[in-house]
Amino acid sequence: MGLMGICVVTFAQAPKTKVPTNVQNAAATAEKTRDVIPQSPVRVNPDQASNKETYFGKNTRSQLVGRSMNDQQTNASIYNRVHVFNDGKISVTWTTSADAAPYNSRGSGYNHFNGSAWGAVGNTRIEAERAGFPSYAYSASSNEEIIMSHRVKQGTGEAGGLFMNRKTGLGAGTWTSNLVLDTNIAFPGVLWPKTAVSGDYMHVFASYTDSSQNQPNRVIINGVRTPQVYSRYRFSTQTWINRNIMLPGYDATRYYSGGGDNYSIDVKDSTVVILIGGLTDDVTLFKSLDNGATWTKTIIDSFPVPAYDYNTTFDTAFSNDGAVHVILDGSGKAHCFWPIARVLDANATDGSVTYFPGQTQLRYWQEGWNIDSTKTIASMMDMDNDGSITLGSDWNNTGARYGNHSIVTMPSAGLSADGKIYVIYSALTEKDETTTGSNYRDVYGIVSYDGGNTWSDEVNLTAWIGLNIEQVFGSIARVVNNKVHVTFMQKNSVGRYDATNNPNAVGPYDIYYMSLDTAVFSTVDPVGLQNAKNNVFNVNQNYPNPFRTQTSIPVMMKQSAEVSVIIRNVVGQEVYNKNFGTQPSGNNVLDINAPGLQSGVYFYEVSAGGFSSTGKMIVE
Repeated sequence: MGLMGICVVTFAQAPKTKVPTNVQNAAATAEKTRDVIPQSPVRVNPDQASNKETYFGKNTRSQLVGRSMNDQQTNASIYNRVHVFNDGKISVTWTTSADAAPYNSRGSGYNHFNGSAWGAVGNTRIEAERAGFPSYAYSASSNEEIIMSHRVKQGTGEAGGLFMNRKTGLGAGTWTSNLVLDTNIAFPGVLWPKTAVSGDYMHVFASYTDSSQNQPNRVIINGVRTPQVYSRYRFSTQTWINRNIMLPGYDATRYYSGGGDNYSIDVKDSTVVILIGGLTDDVTLFKSLDNGATWTKTIIDSFPVPAYDYNTTFDTAFSNDGAVHVILDGSGKAHCFWPIARVLDANATDGSVTYFPGQTQLRYWQEGWNIDSTKTIASMMDMDNDGSITLGSDWNNTGARYGNHSIVTMPSAGLSADGKIYVIYSALTEKDETTTGSNYRDVYGIVSYDGGNTWSDEVNLTAWIGLNIEQVFGSIARVVNNKVHVTFMQKNSVGRYDATNNPNAVGPYDIYYMSLDTAVFSTVDPVGLQNAKNNVFNVNQNYPNPFRTQTSIPVMMKQSAEVSVIIRNVVGQEVYNKNFGTQPSGNNVLDINAPGLQSGVYFYEVSAGGFSSTGKMIVE
């Protein structure tokens, strides 16, 4: 079962429209958006790009561990799906299903590496009933593997709470499944659990589902519709100390509704952190120093309209796509990651918001920094080093996307004992396209050797697998030892399955475990396509587009530099040339005033610091 809250669909050269009722019709009639350099696609011969051998050498291992007919592994944020033990054993989980939609056999898949071999590859769930969206945790105090998953009743679609699946010891053994935090007279059970265990406590953050035909009574607490709630379990007493409570400061003053998977959780000793976000919400950090008894709240990146209810107009605003992630370092400091999103509401009466799917910035903030000190640490890779990102003609097709995610999205982080931070994320890959012009996704990685102050260049971690195959939903083990441990889903199709928009994306899909030497994250040339990297700026699509006399080009400066723009017509004649002077680091907008241009297609070239990036614009 996917996210049942406010549905946001996409598209329009400005954006996409979210309609809470008929999503299919909205998607079918919406005008497509373009937010990335839209040049003609250039095909790359797979034999030239990759020989399908492990490019990273003998220290890289990729292992098929599971299969599923269900490809929706999250609505937004990545779950804890892989856990590495001190003795080298490994456990993984994923949402599995032996049948296609409506996935009546859906539940939690599980596999284990016992130090010498993995278990059998399968698609059998550990629960006796329909479940899904599992989150893995291990309790050292009770020597239990715990997978929390949510129950949606087979045949009814009714939310039924969470399964607490438990098994003593590692690997072989019998799972017991108990229904917890389930439906009561007042509310349906919560869904989409994110969990973390430390010592005697397990911490759970989940969300109520929105109303549906089967659940007509919408959950509203403290004025927040379908809120996200916190629960706490104590192993020594086998009791829930807190059950589905609202965190302090999470109320209707800034939040209109919750959302499935728009949150991340981590714990170290008695310190617990929860990061929440959403397409029209703040990026907010909640932190407890006493195992969840008391909390503080920090708004890291505020949305311009508090408690936005889809009926308040605002001009284009930067936001986040909900795929947030948080991790605590050895000192208990929180490191926060989120993908940039961009939204617009030009009509206060239609109950919808428009969003731009082509955002390519992964943002980062750590405790101790000023709130305005967030930084971009990753974006798309310029795979052919031509100074621009060229995507296929239909990269933003509804069927090729994963909900309302941006181009760069789904971060997941791990830590080494000496404080290095490893981050993986999902992004479209330049030059890797379907025959219809939709781009495939790969799993990318970056590393910080100094606690988050500086970051490496991006590395494509799955490019060695080859073209015309997608790797997505990457999850990294929290503990990085001499290896980085990752799981991901591999697919022959692009985008998430949808009966209307993407009916050809049918499984089975493969779940892979991959281990990488930590040195891979400093590799510059993973597939022989990347050399010098534009570390000066990134350019997004001009807006509005098409335009008549005035348009703007968004430029994210990684460092301060002098910027110029040249516009040429289709035969290469220069029709506009302007030096915009020195632009500071951060997000900038270059306003173009070019009256007198005839209707047609033009190409703009943004130059700074010895690099250039080219895009296409249209004059009406």
